[in-house]
Amino acid sequence: MEISNVREVFKSILREVLFDNKCSCCFKSLDREGFLCSECLKKLLAESYLKNSGNFYYIFYYDEQIRQLIADYKLRNRKNLGKDLAFLIKKSLENLIKNEKIDIIIPVPISKERYKERGFNQVEYILDILKIEYERLERIKNTKHMYGLENYDLRRKNVEGAFFNNLDLSNKKILIVDDIVTSGATVYSIIKEIEKNNINTDIKVFSIAISKSFMAK
Repeated sequence: MEISNVREVFKSILREVLFDNKCSCCFKSLDREGFLCSECLKKLLAESYLKNSGNFYYIFYYDEQIRQLIADYKLRNRKNLGKDLAFLIKKSLENLIKNEKIDIIIPVPISKERYKERGFNQVEYILDILKIEYERLERIKNTKHMYGLENYDLRRKNVEGAFFNNLDLSNKKILIVDDIVTSGATVYSIIKEIEKNNINTDIKVFSIAISKSFMAK
C-alpha cells in the first residue's frame, strides 16, 4: 500500500476512534473531509439558491436538518462545518453584495463571554473563509441564548441595548449577516442601533437560514 493511502486509512481510523464520524445531517458515516457526507452536501447544494422577502435574504428555511447542522457548527465543536456552509452560500452572497451594491457588511457580533465559550464568531469565520471584508459592531451585553426564550417580546427585551455602533454609516448600503433569523429580534436591535446616529441608510439582512414563522409575519 502506498504511503499516501496508509496516511488516509490512519486518519480515517483515528477520526473514527477519537471523534464523532457521523454526518451532521443524516448521521451516516462520513465519506469525505468535513462533517457533511457527499450525498447531503449534494442535496443542500441543490437547495442553496438565494431567496428573499423584502429586505431579508436567505438560503434555507430553518427546518430540523438545518437546525441540527448549524447547532453542530456553533455548539458542538464542529468548526470545520463553516467551510461547507461557506461553499453553500458563496455564490448567492457574492451576487447579493454585487447586485445590491453593498458598501459595508456587518456580521452579527457575539459577546466576549460567548466567544470564550465557542472560540470563534460563527458568522465572521464564514466571511473570513470567503475573503469578504466586513466591519464590526460591538456587543456590549451578554444576552441569554435565544432558543431558551419562547416569544418575541422576551427575545426583544433580551437584546435591547445589546449592541453599540461607532461606525459612520450614513448614506451607506449596509448588509447585516447572520447565521439564522428566527424572530428577527437580534437584527432589528442592530438596525435600531445603526439608525440611531446615522441618516439615509439602506439596510438589508442576509442569513444562512430563516424560520418559516418569521416569514409568516
